[in-house]
Amino acid sequence: MTVNEFRANLESELAWRQEELAFFKNQLNDISEDHRNKYRKSLVLILYSHLEGYIKLSLQTYVQYINSLSLSRDMVVTGLRAASMNKEFNAYDNLDRKNEVFRRKLPEDSNLHRFFRRVDFISQYEEFVGQDLEIDDSIINTESNMWYIVLQKNLYKLGLPIDLFQEFESDIDALVNRRNSIAHGNFRSGVSETEFQKWETSTNHVLSGVIRLLYDYALHEKFMK
Repeated sequence: MTVNEFRANLESELAWRQEELAFFKNQLNDISEDHRNKYRKSLVLILYSHLEGYIKLSLQTYVQYINSLSLSRDMVVTGLRAASMNKEFNAYDNLDRKNEVFRRKLPEDSNLHRFFRRVDFISQYEEFVGQDLEIDDSIINTESNMWYIVLQKNLYKLGLPIDLFQEFESDIDALVNRRNSIAHGNFRSGVSETEFQKWETSTNHVLSGVIRLLYDYALHEKFMK
C-alpha cells in the first residue's frame, strides 16, 4: 500500500458515509414539520455509527499501512513499538510458568517470581525490539462508546497526538450520550435542527481531521523513531 493509496482508502471510506447521512437527511423534506424532530432521533444514531465506525476503521487502516512497510520495532516510535509487543507483555503479565516467550524455567520461590520475570524480560528486550514490526489491529478498541476519552486512548496507543480534537470534546460526549439515551429507549423527546447540526458539524471536523492527521503521519513518516 502506497501512502497515496492509504489516503485514497480513507477518503473513499468517509465519502460513502457522508453520502449515506445526506440521503437520510434529505428525507426530512418529505416529513411534516411536526415530526422532523422525532425523525432526527434516527439521524443521531446514524451520525454516531459513522463517527465510531470511521474512527475505528481509519486507525486500523493506519495500522495496516505501517505493517505493510516491513519495518522492525526498533525503527518506530515507542508507542508503536509497545503496540506491537502485546504477545510479550501478555506473557510477562501471565503467571503461567510454561509461557513460551520466556526461555528459562521460573524459580519455585513465589517471592522471586515477579522479579525473575522482570529480569528475564529485560534480558531479552534487545531481541524483542529487533524483531519485525507487526501490530494487531485489534489494539483499536472503541469500547462501543466513542467518548472523547476513548478516542484519546486509541490515538495514544498508536503514538498519535491525543489532544488534537479537544475543542470538540463536549460535542462528541453529548452525541454519545444522546445516542445511548435513544438506543436504550430512554429519550422520548425529539432532536432539534440546531442540536443536530452542531453535532454533525463537530463530527465532520473530527473525521476530516483524522484523515489529515493520519496522512500527515504517513507522508512524513512521523511514526519513525
